[in-house]
This record gives sequence, structure tokens and C-alpha cells, in this order.
Amino acid sequence: MNTKIQGNSGEAQAFHYLIENNYKILETNYKCKIGEIDIIATKDNTIIFVEVKKRNSTKYGLPREAVTPYKQRKIKMVATWYLQKTKNFDKNCRFDVIEILGENINHIQNAFV
Repeated sequence: MNTKIQGNSGEAQAFHYLIENNYKILETNYKCKIGEIDIIATKDNTIIFVEVKKRNSTKYGLPREAVTPYKQRKIKMVATWYLQKTKNFDKNCRFDVIEILGENINHIQNAFV
């Protein structure tokens, strides 16, 4: 399976997981000139920026390990852009990673700051 198809599959799984766990989805594949965030959701008055990583094996490490410090910085910059555009400066926010290994979903809340 190519990485684009696998990524789309993982994002769909994460989307449904979040809905089932009472998150409200605000955006999917939010893009701006800086980059992209897979899912932006809200729950309990907190805006959650979600990076989704899916792998079928641990041959190249755990999915969460692909969210490198560089990737984290990019996500934070896009999140700042989003908060400015939507005028949500007063909202709490956090950065989560949803890793999918095979069919197992691991939701890592506050994965980075």
C-alpha cells in the first residue's frame, strides 16, 4: 500500500475514533501556506491539533516516532496560523498524536508542547 493511501486510511480511522469518543471535528487536512494539520477537533473547550501516523509494522519504528521535532515545529506554526485566522486566542489547545499500528489505535494526548 502506498503511503498516500495508507495515510488517508489512517486519517479516516482516526476521524471515526475521535467521533466515537465525543470529539467534535472542526477541520480535516487543514492547509495553509506553512503546512498541514491532519485533524483539528474540540472537546471540553479545548482545541486539539491531531497528527495521525499509521504503519503496518514496526520495521521502521513506531508510528509516533515519525512525529519528529521538525514536524512538531511545523504543526505548531500551522496551529498558530489557524488560531489567528479563527480568532481563537483565548482557547486552550493541545497537540495529540494518533498512532495506528495495524488495526490498533493509540491516542497520545499532549504528545508534545
